[in-house]
Amino acid sequence: MKYMGGLELEVSSPLALSILELLDECPMHPYEMASTMRVRHHDEFIRLNFGTLYHTVDVLERKGWILPIEREKEGRRPERTIYKLTDAGQEVLTRTLGELLRKPTREYPQFVAGLLFMHHLAASEAASHLHERAALLEAQVTKFEHVLAELRKQGLTRLALIEIEHKIAMLDAERKWVRKLEQEIVDGKLEWKVGIDPGHEMLRRSHGTGAH
Repeated sequence: MKYMGGLELEVSSPLALSILELLDECPMHPYEMASTMRVRHHDEFIRLNFGTLYHTVDVLERKGWILPIEREKEGRRPERTIYKLTDAGQEVLTRTLGELLRKPTREYPQFVAGLLFMHHLAASEAASHLHERAALLEAQVTKFEHVLAELRKQGLTRLALIEIEHKIAMLDAERKWVRKLEQEIVDGKLEWKVGIDPGHEMLRRSHGTGAH
C-alpha cells in the first residue's frame, strides 16, 4: 500500500492515477498520455515529465495494472508501445477513486507554515506579503477561468472539467480570506502577539501546579 496526501492507497501517485484513468478511456502510448494530460491541463495538478511518466508506466506494468498490446512505428520516430488497462488495474482505479472522494486527508500546505510563524514579522510587513499573495491568487483565478472557458468551447462537459472548477473555488476562497486577514492586520484588529492572554494567566498557573 502507498500513501497519497496522508491517505493509504494502492495507487502510488496522482500521475499513476492519471495514467490509469486515461487507459480506462482507451489504449494509449505514453506520448499520447502526456499530450492528453497537457491538453486537459492535468499538468496544473500533477507533476508531469517524460522521465517520471515512463518510470510510472513501467511500475504499473510490473504490478499487472496495465498491459502492452501493440507497438506503433511512424517513419523515423522511435517505436511506441501502446498500453491498455487490465481488469486488475480497473479494480484498483475504482477503489482508489472511492477512497479519495470519501475520506478527507491531512495535508501540509506551505502557506500554513507561513501563517504559523508570521508573528515573527512586523505587522505591516506581514500585511504587505498577504496583499501580494492575494493579487497572485486573483491572477491564478483569472487564468483558470480562462482555461475553463476555452475547454468548454471545445465541447468538454462540466464533469470532465470539474477539477478546474474546484481549483477556482479553492483559490477564490483563499483570496477572499487572505484579503480579510490583511485588512484586519492593517486596521489593528488582529492582536500582534502570541501566547496566553493576561486574563488566563491564573488558568495556566493552576494547570502547572496540578501537573506537579
